[in-house]
Amino acid sequence: MLIAVTISNQYCLAENAKKNEIYLCPGCRGPVRLKQGESNVAHFAHVSKVACADFSEGESADHLAGKLAIYHYFKGRVPVQVEPVLSQIEQRPDLLVGRPGSQVAIEYQCSPISQADLTRRNEGYAKAGIRVWWILGPNYYQKHLSMATICRFWLAGRLWFYLPGEKSSFVRDSDYSKADFKKRSQIRNFLSDPLHIRSGALPNWSAVFNSNELSQSVKRPVLDIKRQRSKLSLQLAREQINPQIVSYLYERGYRVDQVPAICLLGQSFGLKIPNWQYRLIVLLLFDKAGEKGRTKQDLLRRMARYFYQNYSYQTEVLNDYLEELHQGGFLIIQSEKIFIKTPPPYKE
Repeated sequence: MLIAVTISNQYCLAENAKKNEIYLCPGCRGPVRLKQGESNVAHFAHVSKVACADFSEGESADHLAGKLAIYHYFKGRVPVQVEPVLSQIEQRPDLLVGRPGSQVAIEYQCSPISQADLTRRNEGYAKAGIRVWWILGPNYYQKHLSMATICRFWLAGRLWFYLPGEKSSFVRDSDYSKADFKKRSQIRNFLSDPLHIRSGALPNWSAVFNSNELSQSVKRPVLDIKRQRSKLSLQLAREQINPQIVSYLYERGYRVDQVPAICLLGQSFGLKIPNWQYRLIVLLLFDKAGEKGRTKQDLLRRMARYFYQNYSYQTEVLNDYLEELHQGGFLIIQSEKIFIKTPPPYKE
């Protein structure tokens, strides 16, 4: 931990602590000792291994260094507290920035965390009316993160990292896309002042929490439909495609590699299934509805299962696809209902 309490009940940062003073844990009020050295970030640790619900031991050097560096980024510019105990929700963020009523909790995550613990923390902050900014450490930055992990931590379409010791320590990944049979792509920016506070301005929290519209400068790959059909043929031969979809199409006289060309143009990020499969399922839902048509809300509800948890652009993905179908002359939109005008053709 980076902060402790003196016997006069004053908070003290480890970097300002004196060796001969007595310090207590802010959580359990048990005695703690100051640890520091040439290669270690100054920090406190419990004298005895007692069970402390608020303050855990064993923080990595990266976590201590990053947390302290982020603290100094805000110090003197914005009110900031280190490791405050939020008794109303029994949580302790690494940092709490801002004044009551507009505070932001910062969680600097360097070690693995379960989805259950992540959800519990997020729900606690929401209950307290506090927004939370998850920032990942070097361990995450150095790995090729799965789509599920990215969606777990991202905020408004952005994923944040902090790299202690680097000149531009903040790293922001945004504008993700993932075409079938291609590597995912994103834009990576290295930032020294992401909130623009070093000039004396108020923190620009919109850079963290406001939804990020897709950058017009992003060049999406031109997709080769013929190549994608070849890939599907190979997967079909290897029995790597959902057998229910294979059987459904076969009963109607089609193979998977004959799906309509518009199904092969998706490049959406956040899907558990391939883009072609998502787009095909939407068409099959329209086919099943027939003349009754479907509402957008019905489609969103039915397609939600195919996205990773915390993915926040499900509506945009569906809207973009429906617009493609409409522009291609395949859809009719009447009031709240959407109908197939002319089904997209399968390949002969």
